[in-house]
Formats: sequence, C-alpha cells, structure tokens
Amino acid sequence: MKPQIFKGVLDKQNFENIKNFFMDINTAWFYQPKMITSSSNDDRGFFSHALFHDNRITSDAFALMESLLDKLNAGPLINIRANLNIKLDKQYFSEFHNDYTYDEALTAIYYLNKNNGYTEFDNDEKTKVYSEPNKIVVFNCKLKHRMVSQTDENRRLLINLNYFPK
Repeated sequence: MKPQIFKGVLDKQNFENIKNFFMDINTAWFYQPKMITSSSNDDRGFFSHALFHDNRITSDAFALMESLLDKLNAGPLINIRANLNIKLDKQYFSEFHNDYTYDEALTAIYYLNKNNGYTEFDNDEKTKVYSEPNKIVVFNCKLKHRMVSQTDENRRLLINLNYFPK
C-alpha cells in the first residue's frame, strides 16, 4: 500500500480542539530518550503524550480523537500518541523504521502545525510528506519511514495512530 495523503481531514472545530489541546502550555508532555526504541545510535529524544497504549485509554484527550478515528474507519487500536519535536539548528534524520509488523495494521500520522519537518518513506519514490495542519498520511504499518526534524518552527506536533481497519 502506497502512502495515502489527505488534506483538510477534519472540520475546523474538531481540528482546532485537537490542536489547541496539544498547543496548550498546561498539556503534559513526557520525555522519551530515543525516537526509535530499538536504535543503537539515536541520541535525539522527543516528547510524547500517550492517548492509547497497552489496550487502554491513557489520557482524557482520547475523547478528542473520536472524529479522527471515525474518518479513518479505525477498528481495534494498537497505539495512539502525540509527538512533540523541538526546533534544531540542522535537520535530524531518524533511522528508517516501522511502527509494528502486523500484516493488516495501518499507521496514520496526523499533522497539527506547519513546519519544514517531514516524514520520509523508504519506498521506490522516497515519498516525503511535509508537516501541514489538518493533513494525514495513512500507510501499512510495515512500511519503513523516518522523521526529519524541523529547523524553522519551535514545535513540530503530530499524532501517530496505529490501528486495524474495521
């Protein structure tokens, strides 16, 4: 499955509710020392906010995901987390990785703000998906991809969803 890109995914109100929650200074973010857990040379951390993990809801903000999950026609969930990357002086390229190896599972990356960071795929086209508000890319969770950090905006915000389709 080639990455599928959709713009203007949610109506303005639902998008703003999600974005405002994650942009709020009172939202709790938790430091993760590695972007790729299995990486041996990843020294760049990031901040995350888990919404669904280990078969349970882990944040009250999960309720904000309802409209997005409906749009995705998401069935059983594997993991949902928001990621926050801070600005770097030069772009950092994470290792190519896949989120999970389930045959039928999908990964969706939902972008919350505009910046010059992007997601790059390890496919024949080397597809790049740039961070733009209310845009989503959906792909088979086995497809290797990597994060490329931003150098222009203080924050790069996105939501990573792993799920099985209905």
